[in-house]
Amino acid sequence: MTKAFWKVLWREIGHSKARFISIILIIFLGVAFYTGIRATGPDMLQAATDYYADQNLATNSVQSTAGLTHHDLTVLQHHRDQITYQAVKYLDINQLNNNQTVRVAELPTGSLNRLTVVSGHLPRRASEIVLDQQARTLQPKLTLGSTYHIATTSKLNRQFHRRTFKIVGFVNSPRYIEKTTRGVTNVGKGTLDYFALVKPHTLKTSVISRIDVGFKNLRGVTPYTARYNRLNRANTKRLKTWLKPQAKKRQAALQRQAQAQLAPTVAKVHALAQQVPANTPALVRAQAQVKRAQAQIAGIATPTYLFSGRAANPGYSEYHENTQRVVALSTVFPLFFIAIAALICLTTMTRMVAELRVQMGTLKALGYSNAAIGSEFILYGGLASLLGTLLGVGFGVNFFPRFIAQAYGSMYNLPAINVQYIWLDIVVALVIALVCTIGSAVAVSRVDLHSLPATLMQPKAPKAGKTLWLEHWHWFWRRLNFNHKVTLRNLFRYKQRLLMTVLGIAGCMAMMITGFGLKDSIGDISVKQFNQLWHYDAIVVRNGSQTAKQRRALHRQSLYQDDLVVKQSQATVERSDVANQTATLSVPQHPQQLNRFVVLRNRQSHAAYHLNNRGAIIDEKLAKLYDVHVGDTLPVKLGNRTTRKVRIAAIAENYVNHFIYLSPSYYHQVFGEKPVYNGNLVQFTHHGQRQQNAFANDLLKTPGMLNVTLLSTEKKNNFQMLDTMDLVVVIFVVAAGALALVVLYNLTNINVSERIRELSTIKVLGFYDGEVTMYIFRENLILTALGIFFGCFLGNWLHAYILNTAETDSLMFSPGIHWVSYVYAALLTLAFSLLVMGIMHRKLKRINMLDALSSVD
Repeated sequence: MTKAFWKVLWREIGHSKARFISIILIIFLGVAFYTGIRATGPDMLQAATDYYADQNLATNSVQSTAGLTHHDLTVLQHHRDQITYQAVKYLDINQLNNNQTVRVAELPTGSLNRLTVVSGHLPRRASEIVLDQQARTLQPKLTLGSTYHIATTSKLNRQFHRRTFKIVGFVNSPRYIEKTTRGVTNVGKGTLDYFALVKPHTLKTSVISRIDVGFKNLRGVTPYTARYNRLNRANTKRLKTWLKPQAKKRQAALQRQAQAQLAPTVAKVHALAQQVPANTPALVRAQAQVKRAQAQIAGIATPTYLFSGRAANPGYSEYHENTQRVVALSTVFPLFFIAIAALICLTTMTRMVAELRVQMGTLKALGYSNAAIGSEFILYGGLASLLGTLLGVGFGVNFFPRFIAQAYGSMYNLPAINVQYIWLDIVVALVIALVCTIGSAVAVSRVDLHSLPATLMQPKAPKAGKTLWLEHWHWFWRRLNFNHKVTLRNLFRYKQRLLMTVLGIAGCMAMMITGFGLKDSIGDISVKQFNQLWHYDAIVVRNGSQTAKQRRALHRQSLYQDDLVVKQSQATVERSDVANQTATLSVPQHPQQLNRFVVLRNRQSHAAYHLNNRGAIIDEKLAKLYDVHVGDTLPVKLGNRTTRKVRIAAIAENYVNHFIYLSPSYYHQVFGEKPVYNGNLVQFTHHGQRQQNAFANDLLKTPGMLNVTLLSTEKKNNFQMLDTMDLVVVIFVVAAGALALVVLYNLTNINVSERIRELSTIKVLGFYDGEVTMYIFRENLILTALGIFFGCFLGNWLHAYILNTAETDSLMFSPGIHWVSYVYAALLTLAFSLLVMGIMHRKLKRINMLDALSSVD
């Protein structure tokens, strides 16, 4: 290539700066979204992988219905070449002085599940304690150096050697990567609020609560992968085999222990039998008691050993599902974005080839080959693509993963992500960018390059106008003025431009609708869940059936208006192909009164549901996760009991967490026992936060009251996390707006360039600058309106897809989009169109009519 050739290329770039920069911007936006969103899921997974490895998160855990002993540890010691393990002792309590359910655990001596110290240090003395970082969020008064006092039931208080501690630190545990959820318990309201860690020998129990196990063959294996899951299944099977004999041994040990405790009584009864006649009433009663005790000892059941993997840790599986949602999002949304960019690049390069026909003819006449002439377009498009790709990758990979991870960061205790460049996606983005520019230029120029120089040096004849079908509608066509007729004819005369503009604007409109729609879907959850579906203000949990004293204590509260007595417990829904879900199982004592406190209805028709004896009512999200319908069964497990099949009678609207409602008779039918009504749903007369806190504190002073959950607090905790989703909404709206601006500017610029002679002609004929601008603007306005119209339908589809992929397991977004969101998106699109026309108006004012109309002959 000669020096003159390079001079021509640089001159072309200089003369068409707007077009060159617009191609770079379009490629930049498309590549930034594609590579950035595509990298987000892997970046988030890598952050979790590194964290699990750094903190040495256990791969398995073992528990038993009768507790674990040092004999179990001895069995595992024989396999220390394959595993590491550590014993954990803990006790779940309900703090009556602050209405929190806490797991107090002794610091284990092993290296598994290393804690991250957020502030302070780990306990060094028996009088010191560290708390979960979540404790500081729930109780801001808990600070370093302050006193922490354990105040629970008398029975549980006696399980501690000491109950007053000094807070010396706050920590995070890799067992709980989710910030708010700490798992289930059989104490208080059924869910843990936070954990506390003390020095060994603080608890009086000699029984081990849990053994954490780390299999060495999983070191270096990426979590969540098929290989990890395969090895973990084999490891769990091996662990069960090792500990299988321990169940019978533990049963025998418990029976021996009970016999030893009964032995003094038996000896006394034998002594009494030698002293008194055989039929003495006192002797008969004593012998009967011994016989019953021995029967109970003989009836001690074989303990059940419970084996769980990391999936049982709150947040572990959900975090993976969230990353998979981002991955699913990255398969459609960025491609949707880059497709729009590709269409506009195709139009831009097509116009460039048309503009340079005369230059192509001149170069051919001077003896340049087709390859040399075509290389100008290849270099022009390639340079724009390369610059746009480099800028897009640099921005997208460094911005979007951090931005989205920050939104999820409010939900998880994980370190900041380290961005990584996924070269396959970068290469794919570059290839798409090159195809959009070079490919379209080569395809369009191929015909012209085979034309004669004389033909090329003549301007291409304008596209001939055709009779429109609207002209056959004489009543309508006769009422249009000249300008409007010209506008309509020009629209259908340039069909490619019409299609590209409408598609480009529709795509941008769709993304803005999706952004605003996400905000609607998130915001509606609070209104629908807490105002329309739940009509109670507090949940009271007791240690058993309601006593007269507890009922009087509740009714005398100044806030009290009404209540519904219920049985409430946390149930686990288990199935091998779905991550375990925790649901609140509720049984109202008087089912006919339930609709005054909870609205159970069909989400679409609002038809009311009522409890019956033929099945349970579950929430819509739970049904979706397990792909079940009315008439199917759901595997439900209460505590450590065996899993039971619950038939589904109805699927009701719900947005936050999961629930299963059963009638008393159906509960008895499924679980083989009558429900113990351990709670109340309470309605208040008014809703001042201070009065509600006083209500909870006062009620907890009543013996047997374990916990009071205020819905105002639950609402605050649940939707504090959702506020961060506004960041994602901002991404959608800003990115869509930027693309809309670039698309409209590019297409309008091409439109003006194509018709420069036409516009110069009407200026010569006496049209004012404003009239010339309106000549173009009318067409743009119609095309913008068409794009807005079709964008509404496209936005509905994209919004539904995003909701389906972005929901978490315990949350369902409201699927509707507010009408005002369509208005906002349309007004923004229209505003961008007006802004572009303002820029174009300045350009049209500076048209040199003589140059534009001069002949090229």
